[in-house]
Amino acid sequence: MNFTIKLTSSENSFSMCKNTILFFLVANPLPTIFIAIFNDLMETNLSTELTETLACPLCGANCFTVMKPSNYPIGLTHDNIVKIYSASSDRGLFDQLVKCRECSLVYLNPRIKAEFILESYSRAVDPTFIQQNSQRIKTFKRILNRLIHRFSLKTDGRLVTLDIGCAGGAFPKAASDCGFKVVGVEPSVWLAEQARNLYGLDIRTGTLLAQDFRENSFDIITLWDVIEHLTNPGQIVEKVHHLLKDEGIFIVNYPDYNSLARKLLGNNWPFFLSVHLIYFTPQTITNFLGKYGFEVIEIRSHWQTLEFGYVLQRAAVNFKVFGPVVDFVKLLKMDKLPMTYNVGQSLLVARKK
Repeated sequence: MNFTIKLTSSENSFSMCKNTILFFLVANPLPTIFIAIFNDLMETNLSTELTETLACPLCGANCFTVMKPSNYPIGLTHDNIVKIYSASSDRGLFDQLVKCRECSLVYLNPRIKAEFILESYSRAVDPTFIQQNSQRIKTFKRILNRLIHRFSLKTDGRLVTLDIGCAGGAFPKAASDCGFKVVGVEPSVWLAEQARNLYGLDIRTGTLLAQDFRENSFDIITLWDVIEHLTNPGQIVEKVHHLLKDEGIFIVNYPDYNSLARKLLGNNWPFFLSVHLIYFTPQTITNFLGKYGFEVIEIRSHWQTLEFGYVLQRAAVNFKVFGPVVDFVKLLKMDKLPMTYNVGQSLLVARKK
């Protein structure tokens, strides 16, 4: 049987074409190699309609080594992307992971288009994430108390802190309790509203670039579990530099591609997610921040505390053996116990030069 297929850029036309081919394959079984070719064809269409190719976010080079090929779900649509691309998503990595041959930065390329990712962030709703706020607040207070002593920070309400991507308001709450004046910015309409309602703090809905903050108006700016989600990290870090006062402090935590956890867990490292667009090492993040006028003061392991049951539930995504353990822990009423852990995250403190 002879047949001709004409692919167009129209999503409806593509969907009809795909369904026609699927019907043909069901009615006329073909060797596995043809099925593989068909799958490749579907992925190629996704890359032209929903993804974008970009230069290295650090050095601008276009030469890279593929560390992990893409594995997009067949039939992935714009609506699917909006549903799964929330900042706290635990969906695995299906974009191509590459390493720049010039500067060694690891990032996704091609990746889902920035406009779709930002749309998804703004529509994110995550009650389970909010339920962990009490433990996150304890983590942030522990870190802040150490930084207060390390840098002799004043806690009389005069130091102004900006938390970018503040989610449900855990860090702004901790900073406020520790004696800082604090402002939060969060793209998720739902999370920002939850943070305002829970803590009565100044939480702005939207992205950083949509705000009208004055230059040199903040003493401390933080990015907690955020920098790896940014579609435009250079723009954001440059903006942070403008907003910080001279000698201002910039605090960032990030999944460390050089960590022992990543090396031991390989492809099962829990931070390999499609919502994580960039993977720094201590060297590449130092170079990245230096490019925008920051001096890195320290990089250390980032230990965070969450409920035992929540940590197990997240771990079960990559390690199915933990699935039954989650139920068993709940049965023993141990799921609410605090668990402090590190699976490859680092905490960086930098100063504006």
